[in-house]
Amino acid sequence: MQLDLTMDNDVLIKCSCYSLLNEVSPSGQQGNIVGVLGAARFVVGKYLERRGKIVDRASARQRFEEFLSSVVELEPTADELELSSLIEEAAVRAGVELDSGESQLCAIAVRRGPMLLLTGDKRAIAGAEVVQHEVTELSSLEGSIVCLEQVIAGISGRLGATVVREKICAEPQVDKALSICFQCHSAQPRPDSFLEGLLSYVQHMRSQAASLLYVPDQF
Repeated sequence: MQLDLTMDNDVLIKCSCYSLLNEVSPSGQQGNIVGVLGAARFVVGKYLERRGKIVDRASARQRFEEFLSSVVELEPTADELELSSLIEEAAVRAGVELDSGESQLCAIAVRRGPMLLLTGDKRAIAGAEVVQHEVTELSSLEGSIVCLEQVIAGISGRLGATVVREKICAEPQVDKALSICFQCHSAQPRPDSFLEGLLSYVQHMRSQAASLLYVPDQF
């Protein structure tokens, strides 16, 4: 089965909280085949149940469990685990951060691609950009890694920034950067500036991952 995209745990957690999981797709395309690590069922589920400053845990957990029924749960092969280990070792040598979950998703995307990889871990994106010079297989992910702000910018373009703001600001502690972009603590928010804030984060990310970050700026 050819996957269209994979999501890391951070994207799963935050989009579960924001009730946006079913809106995650490139340019609103329908019928995408989505993959998540098999461990996400337990890691994300436990986080939504007990950790983080989440206002409505029960609803977030329910959305996540419902979403799991529509995705492919991925288990890395021996070859993919070997590649992910090479990626992690190279990251340590380079002094950049790329944890086991992100490295496994990178390895899966390399071996089973082409596909897009959606991640909320900016350090991992920047790390992959550096590590690709040693682990050259990562270069096959050129333009394929999507940051969370690109995801939210794309959804805002489809649903409307004001609609998305309501969802983000209902859980203002889940992602501080997004709460800033959507002016959750402002009595007089300026909807015309929401996208500007998101894209400033995207451009900063692009300065650190020029080759691997998805183009265009909105997913």
